[in-house]
Amino acid sequence: MTEPGTIVPSDSGNVTPSVSNVGSSPSVPATPSAAANRLALENQVIIKNDPIMDKILKSKEFNVLMVVLTVYALFGDDIRLAFYDLEDDQIFFNLSIFAMVMFIIEMALQFYFRIEYRWGFYFILDILSTASMIPDTNLLNELMTGEGGDGGEAAGTLKAGKTSRAGAKAGRVVKIVRLIRFVRIFKILKMRKQNMDDNEESDVGKTLEDKLQDEPSKVGKKLTELTVRRVIVIVLAMIMVFPFLDDPESFIGETEFNSYEVKKLNDLHIMTDSFNVTGNITQTFFKQQVQYFASSTDIKEIVYMKLNNWDVGITNVWVKEVTSRHLMLDDVGEISDLFRSSDARIPESSITSVCDVEPANGDCGSFAYYNLKSQNQAASMMSLLKTVVIVIGLSISVIGFSRDAETLVIEPIERMIKLVKALAENPLASLYREKNGGDEGFETTLLETTLEKISSLLQVGFGVAGAQIIQSNMSSGGDLDVMIPGKKITAVFGFGIMEEFTNTCSCLEEEMCTYINTIAKIIHDNSVLYHGAPNKNIGSAFLLVWKICEGVLPGLRDLRDASSPELSDGQKADLRMNMGCLSVGGGEKERVLRPYEMVDSSMIGVLKMRIDLMAANGAGGTLEKFKKSQKIVDYYEGNFEVEMGFGLHIGWAIEGAIGSNYKIDASYLSPNVNMAARLEAATHQFGTPLLLSGPFCNELSPAAKALCRKIDVVTVKGSQIPLELWTCDLTNYDTEAAGMILPQFSGSNENREQLALDFERVKQVQKDFDQEFKATFEEGVEFYVKGEWDKAKTLIDKCLSIYPKDGPSDSLNRVMERADFTAPKDWKGFRELTSK
Repeated sequence: MTEPGTIVPSDSGNVTPSVSNVGSSPSVPATPSAAANRLALENQVIIKNDPIMDKILKSKEFNVLMVVLTVYALFGDDIRLAFYDLEDDQIFFNLSIFAMVMFIIEMALQFYFRIEYRWGFYFILDILSTASMIPDTNLLNELMTGEGGDGGEAAGTLKAGKTSRAGAKAGRVVKIVRLIRFVRIFKILKMRKQNMDDNEESDVGKTLEDKLQDEPSKVGKKLTELTVRRVIVIVLAMIMVFPFLDDPESFIGETEFNSYEVKKLNDLHIMTDSFNVTGNITQTFFKQQVQYFASSTDIKEIVYMKLNNWDVGITNVWVKEVTSRHLMLDDVGEISDLFRSSDARIPESSITSVCDVEPANGDCGSFAYYNLKSQNQAASMMSLLKTVVIVIGLSISVIGFSRDAETLVIEPIERMIKLVKALAENPLASLYREKNGGDEGFETTLLETTLEKISSLLQVGFGVAGAQIIQSNMSSGGDLDVMIPGKKITAVFGFGIMEEFTNTCSCLEEEMCTYINTIAKIIHDNSVLYHGAPNKNIGSAFLLVWKICEGVLPGLRDLRDASSPELSDGQKADLRMNMGCLSVGGGEKERVLRPYEMVDSSMIGVLKMRIDLMAANGAGGTLEKFKKSQKIVDYYEGNFEVEMGFGLHIGWAIEGAIGSNYKIDASYLSPNVNMAARLEAATHQFGTPLLLSGPFCNELSPAAKALCRKIDVVTVKGSQIPLELWTCDLTNYDTEAAGMILPQFSGSNENREQLALDFERVKQVQKDFDQEFKATFEEGVEFYVKGEWDKAKTLIDKCLSIYPKDGPSDSLNRVMERADFTAPKDWKGFRELTSK
């Protein structure tokens, strides 16, 4: 539970900034304490709001004091040793203790008041840097030496000497740790300067661009912080490890000649002179001294030893009598055959070249070759280890720095470039990407998200018709050019209109937009689910497109050209053998659809729209609240239902941009688009919510066409080719039908593919539909087309007795009734559609 006084600032920075978040790094603690070396900490949380403590931490006096103590911690002990005497040491020790206490107090305050500081990276570094001052206080020396008598004092002195030697090596490391405090000093000075600049300058008169330039970026601060952290860790690690690798004696013993080896050899050389000249020592005594020297564990393995003018063979025998540790070669020339020059060497200081008494043969030199092979091997291994450590350190640093830059800058930029390229290659591709919660709030993330939104808005605004506009401008490096030439395509065009639009608009007023959007969601969702695309929303009307191919679909007849031949299904199949269009539909993976599949999908998609509209009108539906609007209830006396009429037609169209550089609409221009609108308008005349053109039905698969029935043959304005009119009856609106008509998928959710329509399932939309009625109606229409209207009347009357409210039957009956059920003499099997 948060205690009273808790402040949790929002991302927008609503909390009044203290010294801790002033300057180029707003979130960096400005106090020069053990926490002040931290770099930018975004959205730092203050868990305790104590005005007194906060004032102390922000005060100039406290800052100056901590800076002075930091400088002292860096240089104080070296100044003591370089310029002062023993009697002054206690003053420096006391100052070091005071500095340590102040650093600990300030660390405690930061730990208590700054939640981001707790157990953080800089908290650990501050503990290390503060602990490194302990040797400066002489506390360790007093604990190690203690008090005692004369003997105790001597022992203490010896112990202190050893401690001093051991501490000298460690001191080289721990003193380096204090360099971390340089970060503190630089940071404090920078923030103090920035604070003064902020006080001197005002935002008054600054433009938004100037303010944005003054504000440091979050991604820059984060990258800087991570870089500084990694540099500190790597440098400290190498500083702590390298002294031991550079001084391998800590692990493998001495690698050079010790003083005993040199001194004792000199002593033996002097003894040889005494034996030879003065006779002060006996051969027995000299032999004992040689054997004592060889038996000592303080010397390395002797390879060859020459003691002045003594015979090497004699001294070798003496040595081998007491130890077998030494090789003791008889000839110095054998050394080069057994050892590298670096593995068997003479300590230069052990060679005696001047004798007290010149011997008869003039040879007064004494020297010994020692075996340094094991030491050299160990030293080489340490050198190898040092190289490995350097390589690993550099590799980690390079990988770390590269990873930070890639994560914070390069990867977002690459994703943005990939997004633009994907949009240029396929303007309709999905722009979804998996979100990375770890980089929220960075400018690159904001830029990337904004680019995604802009791209998505382009897709939504231009739609399928504007894909070429997006692709052309995204893939070119020139100026913006939205007025690109159009191109001919073949598609199914669907036109739907909301009934009673004017009256509902008057009743709903401000709610009209929500009303239209609720219906638009049903229409658009289903068009996309069944491989189509919404194109236009004009008040009450929706234009939907199911694009089949670029250019004209082979074998598709043009209603404007009476001479265009009508091909058989077999001929069409041959011409379209290798044709197909890619579509995702409601899946994630593209699939190739044959032309008839796209036509089938458009019709089933419209049926699904009608089912969903019926459900939305029902209890608990999305349109119920509009139906219950008081003005709607009053105007329609409680009998209002949201209804729509649809027309579907197939044909060519010009896809392109219409407008100017100020405003364009990506749309389709063609009499075939108008034909879809004419069909929808004729739904009232034929008493059916869905009208299909003959060319459209001719492109359906046999299974889909079996769901349709021909209701009339007409000619429309601008065309001399008779146009068959069809409809598809929808008699089952329940949830079962909605489920059966839904497309099916294969694969996982991330890679699912929409399967082809299963008409064994789809035909459930006509469950319980009287097939006798359909057969009778189709027979009646055939007699109607042949001109045998008396027979047609009998069959149509029978249909009306089965379904009295069947619109197409009633429409056909009224047409024949106007001519007394007798076909005109010039009857050619069709009539002119005089009314939309």
